[in-house]
Amino acid sequence: MLVPAWRTVPDPVTPGATGPGVGPAILVAALLTVALAGLAGVSRMLAGGTLGPNPLVGIRLPALLASEQAWQHGHRAAVRPLTVAAVLGFLALVGSVVASGDVLWYLVFLCIALAVVIIGVIVAAVVAVRAAKRV
Repeated sequence: MLVPAWRTVPDPVTPGATGPGVGPAILVAALLTVALAGLAGVSRMLAGGTLGPNPLVGIRLPALLASEQAWQHGHRAAVRPLTVAAVLGFLALVGSVVASGDVLWYLVFLCIALAVVIIGVIVAAVVAVRAAKRV
C-alpha cells in the first residue's frame, strides 16, 4: 500500500495529525490569498478606469467589448461580486489552515474556497453583461 508523502513525516505542531500540517497549509493559503487579492485589485482597477479595454485582463465578453462605456459600466458592476468572492474565499482558506490537521476537512475547505471564487467570477460576469447591455 502506498502512503502519501505527507503521512510519512509527523507534524511537529499537531502530533498524530493526518493532514498536510500547518506549514504546507499556510503556504497554500498564502499563495491562493495572493491570487485572490490580485483578482480583487485588478477588478477595482478595471472598474476605476485605470485599465481600459485590453487583450489581457478583464471580463472579455462581447457585451463588455462593445464600447468603452460598456466596459466601464460592466466592470463597475462586477466589483462587488468579485470582492465578496475574494473575501469568502479567504475565509475558507483560513478554515483550511485551521483544519490542516485532518486531510478531509482541509480538502473540504480548499474546495469551498475554489468553488466560492469560481461562482463569484460567474456571477460577476453575468452582472457585468447585464450592466453593459443597459448602456
